Amino acid sequence: MLYILLSYLFSPFIYLFITFKKNETVNGILIIQTAKIGDLICSTPVFREVKRKYPHSRLTVIIDPVTKELLEHNPYVNEIVTLKKSDYNGFAGKAKLSNLIRKGGYDISISLNPNVPYAISLFWGLVPVRLSVMPDFAGMTFKLASVFFTGLQKHVRGNQTIETYMKMLELISIKSNDISKEVYRSEGADKKVQQILGSIEKPLIGIAVSSGNKMKELGEGKIVELIDKLIEAMDNYIVLIGSSQDVNAAGSISDAVAKKEQIINATGKLSLAELPALIERLSLYIGVDSGITYMADSLSIPLINIAGPSDMQDQRPVGNDAIILQKKLKCVPCSHAFKAPYECQRGDRECIKSVSIEEIYSVAMKMISRI
Repeated sequence: MLYILLSYLFSPFIYLFITFKKNETVNGILIIQTAKIGDLICSTPVFREVKRKYPHSRLTVIIDPVTKELLEHNPYVNEIVTLKKSDYNGFAGKAKLSNLIRKGGYDISISLNPNVPYAISLFWGLVPVRLSVMPDFAGMTFKLASVFFTGLQKHVRGNQTIETYMKMLELISIKSNDISKEVYRSEGADKKVQQILGSIEKPLIGIAVSSGNKMKELGEGKIVELIDKLIEAMDNYIVLIGSSQDVNAAGSISDAVAKKEQIINATGKLSLAELPALIERLSLYIGVDSGITYMADSLSIPLINIAGPSDMQDQRPVGNDAIILQKKLKCVPCSHAFKAPYECQRGDRECIKSVSIEEIYSVAMKMISRI
């Protein structure tokens, strides 16, 4: 609250500096999207459409360090700046961030993460045009800080977040209905994936080992049961997919399945920039509502999304071969685009546990039979 009061107090002087800084041409554009993997992938239409409208402008994106590799090969992004939440803690952190923004000389800024530090830092950073989403779960503090944006687009329940973003872009004369997502692989990714897969010709089914939000994960026991049923029915290969943090869990799963020789453990072996080369070789991807599910969707891979607590009105896979499994419980959804808990309020994760292996298996069989 202190920073908001200071901003109000010095706003006449800040607005004066901003007036002197305005350019007739748009030379630099800043987009802030520091959410996790799935949210960043779902934001890629924004980067594309902004760059198409302003092809000669320098497009800079501030992201979380975890997602950096996802943008390193994106042709629409000119510069990547990584930012952790701790980087803008306290007055010193906000001053440092606003100074970084001011030195960037941006003419337009777009905050896809609506929060107080970004509202203040973009204002202190003297960016003439400052756009943001007004979230459906906005608190009083953010509402007070939101006056420092020059344009706000309210997120309305029932609309996808990307639709809200695209509506916000109309404030800078960008009109597009193209919400297709994009991921780009690194050079040499195909060769590395070929080394992992070898000469396998049978269908490959990818299964997510875990999730960045542990409240959503399926669990090792259910994954083992699902793998055994799929291999028994189809004699296919299962590819375990996850980060280096999931190596132990993947090892436990591999040890527990009946036909270990038909398991390909790719967990921790590929970077985010290499992973698209593996995902696109799958006949089917099975995962909870997390980042790699949206990577598969962006590559038009048939997928089963076990949505659990997630609000599918906010964000969901949109491919023609995307099946969403979600139980209608009174507490579902509790996880929204702008309000995502990391612990189950009920304490039992019933939204995930109530989705049976038989349900997942039955849908998987139908989808594979169409390929």
